[in-house]
Amino acid sequence: MNDGNLNSAELYDPVTETWTYTGNMSQARDGHTASLLQNGKVLVTGGNNGSEYLDSAELYDPAIGTWQNAANMNDVRNFHAACVLSDGRVLVSGGYNGDVVLRTAEIYDPSTDLWTMVGNMSDARDGHTMTMLVNGKVLATGGFGDHTNHNTAELYDPTAKTWRTTGSMRFARQYHIDTVLSNGKILVTGGGRSTDAEVYNSTRGYWKASGRMKYARSYHQASLLPDGRVLITGGYGERTVNTTELYDPSTETFSVGPHMASARSFHKATILKDGKVLVTGGSTGSRSLETAELYFP
Repeated sequence: MNDGNLNSAELYDPVTETWTYTGNMSQARDGHTASLLQNGKVLVTGGNNGSEYLDSAELYDPAIGTWQNAANMNDVRNFHAACVLSDGRVLVSGGYNGDVVLRTAEIYDPSTDLWTMVGNMSDARDGHTMTMLVNGKVLATGGFGDHTNHNTAELYDPTAKTWRTTGSMRFARQYHIDTVLSNGKILVTGGGRSTDAEVYNSTRGYWKASGRMKYARSYHQASLLPDGRVLITGGYGERTVNTTELYDPSTETFSVGPHMASARSFHKATILKDGKVLVTGGSTGSRSLETAELYFP
C-alpha cells in the first residue's frame, strides 16, 4: 500500500483471481482518465504527478505489456472527463489546470496521434461526467466550476463539433456517476447530499425523478448488471461507507445490497465477462486500499 501518486499498473486474471505487475507509466498520476480504445490499447490522460498538473498522455499496449508516450493534450487537466466516440476517437473535456476550472474540450485521434481542440462547453466543469448516448452524442452533466456545483447538462455533437445545453438536472452534482441503462436512458446517482436519483431521456431531453438511494454518496461506483439492474458501491456521505444498493429500473426503486468487506471511496468497479463485478482499491478516508473484492449477482 502506497499513499503517494503512482506510476505502476497491474493486470487482474479472473480465472486465477490473481494480480501481476505490468509495465509502468512514464508519469505518476492521480485524477487522470483511462479509456479503452477500439484497437484494444488504453489511453491515459492528464492528472497530477504529486508536484504538477499534467497535459501528457500515454498508451498501454496489452499485447506487449508496455506503455508509450502519446501526443500531449493542448490543456493541462486534472479531474476531467473522457469519452470514447462511436468512431473510435476520444473526447476529453473540462478539468482543473492548477489555476482555473476549464470549459475547453479536445479530441484525440488514435490513427494520427493528434489532439484537436473543439468547441467549448457552456459551463466550466471538473468532477463531471460524460456519457455516450445511443444517438452518438455525448452527455456532460454536473461538476464544479465558476465557484459552484452545477445541475446543468449539455450535449456534444461529434458531427457538428459543437455543444448545446439540454435539460438541467433536478439537483447540482459533483463526483456523481452516470449509468447507461438497458433502455438507453441515463441514470444519475449521488454527487451531493441528496439521496435522489434521476433519469435522462435523450429522446425528449429532460430529466425525471427515479427513486431514492438509502444513503447519500459521492465518489462511488455504479455497475450495470446483466439483468439490467444497477449495483451502487461505496462512496462518501457523512463518512466512507461499505454499503451497496441495487437499482431496479422496472420499479425505479433502490434496495439494500450486501456490504463490501471494506469501506471505499474513489475506487473502481468493473463488470467481468461472467457478470461478476470486480471492485478495486480506493480509500477508507484515512488510508489507500490495495484490496479487491468480487460481487456475485
